[in-house]
Amino acid sequence: MNFRNEKHRLAFAEAIRKLDKNNFALMSAAYLLTAEHKLWMQIRNFVERNEIKFDNFKPKGSTENGYTLLCCAKDLYLGTKHITISDLADTELVAPRMFALVCNAMAIRRFGLGAIQYKERTTQK
Repeated sequence: MNFRNEKHRLAFAEAIRKLDKNNFALMSAAYLLTAEHKLWMQIRNFVERNEIKFDNFKPKGSTENGYTLLCCAKDLYLGTKHITISDLADTELVAPRMFALVCNAMAIRRFGLGAIQYKERTTQK
C-alpha cells in the first residue's frame, strides 16, 4: 500500500491537483504532509504557487507522527537535516508505518510519482 489510508490518498490527490508534478521535492513533501489529516489541515494554506512556505508555518498540537512527517517533509523539500538516518532506524523514535511513508517519500523525491505508481484517477461520466 502506497498511502497510509484512503483519506491520505484523497488528500494527496487534491493537494497536488494544481501543483507541478515534475517538482519531485514538492511532491515528496506533499505526500508526507497529507499523510496526517490534522497536519495537512494546518499547513495546506502555506502551499501556494508550487511552493511550501515552511518559514511561516507554526504547527499547533502536533502528534509525534505529525512532527516526524513535518520534519521529514522539510528535509526532503528544503534539504535541511532535522531527522537523521539514526533517527529513522530507531523504531522507538519512528514507528515502522512512518518509516514506510518516509521511504516512499524519499523514492518520490528521487524518482517522481512513478516511484509509488501514482496515477491520477479521472472521473468517468
